[in-house]
Amino acid sequence: MNLNFSKHFLTLNDYFLTQEKFELYQDLNTELIKTTPPPKELDPYYESEDYLSHDDTATSFFARCYNFAKGFNLKSKTSLIKEFALNGRVLDIGAGVGDLVGALQNCGIEGTGFEPSAKARLVAQEKGIDLHASLEVFDPHSFDLISMYHVLEHVPDVEKQKEKILELLQPNGVLILALPNYKSFDAKFYGKYWAGYDVPRHLFHFNKKAVRSLFEKDFEIIKMKPMWFDSFYVSILSSRYKKSLFPFFSGMFIGLLSNLMAMSTKEPSSITYILKKRF
Repeated sequence: MNLNFSKHFLTLNDYFLTQEKFELYQDLNTELIKTTPPPKELDPYYESEDYLSHDDTATSFFARCYNFAKGFNLKSKTSLIKEFALNGRVLDIGAGVGDLVGALQNCGIEGTGFEPSAKARLVAQEKGIDLHASLEVFDPHSFDLISMYHVLEHVPDVEKQKEKILELLQPNGVLILALPNYKSFDAKFYGKYWAGYDVPRHLFHFNKKAVRSLFEKDFEIIKMKPMWFDSFYVSILSSRYKKSLFPFFSGMFIGLLSNLMAMSTKEPSSITYILKKRF
């Protein structure tokens, strides 16, 4: 696919960590958005105890809210994977500290995970969950289902990642993607402060058209599900970046409003896509 990121979309900062300035450019055909310039080294942008998906030891009020939502989402993810994986093998790409892999294994599902962060793999190992540091250890067509929950936006080359997924999936295998949706109400409300952009950790930014454009040749989208809790988490974080007077309460309000709007617009803060390999 020939992507041409020619349209300037937004100027924003890394409000989470460094305050560096970045630009977003959009490919007009697919509506996929790219963060520029992409950092030469990404690891330093993840090195914070507040980056909660790589560390489950934080005890702040915000971390407790995050962990509450994570617990709810974990049950939802496990149930969805059980529905589509049946008794097959499951690979979780970007497994973080291994919570989903552990939950799948506890349910009797043959689940394994890939996680590039050594810090996150160590946390998982301390919980008795061994994660792989590379996808190259897996044979072609090894898995019936691959999950990527809030991972594809972090990948430097989305087309190369798609080809690897195609290689690893069985014929008619299932891919589950969860992605922030920049067409949501909360994204439009917060603009450059929207935490779903999370530059430069998020290298690409998606809407439904972008996902269809990238995957429809090789996959059929069989279902799209809103992730209702994401709007609250993202909106609270966005309110903090915007320096709102009461970020928790304003974030909860905007998160609720975004979910109510999404019931009619079908544009929630984050979307889970269930895709089936065409061959």
